[in-house]
Amino acid sequence: MAVAALALVMAGCSSTATTISDSSSCQPLPNGNGPFVYVAIGASDAVGFGADCEVTHGYVPLLGQKMPHGAKVVNLGIAGATVNVALQDELPAALAAKPNLITVWLAANDFRAMENGTLTLAQYGKQLDKMLAGLHTLPNTHVFVANLPDLTKLPYFIHGTVPLATVAQQAQEWNDIIDNEIAKYGDVLVDLYRSDLADHPEFIFADGFHPSTLGYRALANIFWNTIASHGGA
Repeated sequence: MAVAALALVMAGCSSTATTISDSSSCQPLPNGNGPFVYVAIGASDAVGFGADCEVTHGYVPLLGQKMPHGAKVVNLGIAGATVNVALQDELPAALAAKPNLITVWLAANDFRAMENGTLTLAQYGKQLDKMLAGLHTLPNTHVFVANLPDLTKLPYFIHGTVPLATVAQQAQEWNDIIDNEIAKYGDVLVDLYRSDLADHPEFIFADGFHPSTLGYRALANIFWNTIASHGGA
């Protein structure tokens, strides 16, 4: 599957890169050499679309800073990616990196594909199952999977053509599938749906869909709090 935390949720959606007015002030954070390795699988939310500086203020680099000292951060996010795209273009690299910890947030683009009639929920479930099964060929790797936030609070959907009651029902069905897959593999849910991210307009980027810089900071904290409550990195 990406807006304040919502936008975050949708951050998993396709977009073009953000323009940085002062490129000299937007440089990638120093990356470690391990031995601890953190891998992020995702879409434009992982890329950081909507942040003032994608390479420093996205949730992946922010989360990377919370990892053990010297951690290597491997951000595999691809703008516009669906689970099917990630299976081809992100999973092989994730396996090759031999990570200690993986975050997965792939839902928003798939959700929109469903609304556009190019994907069914059943297909999404099978593809997510294949992704998680692939990740579990890795030994001693902890996997944290995020769900959809409350999409009915995102301006993108509020002003969209699909009734909010329908969006709410579909999002719940979507999250039920995610919950089932997480339980099947013993992974950990990063529960964006029950967070308060969608209640903060300042967390949402101007497109009403992706997270803002403040939104990514909040998103990183939600991920980290979940990780910390399950033993930390």
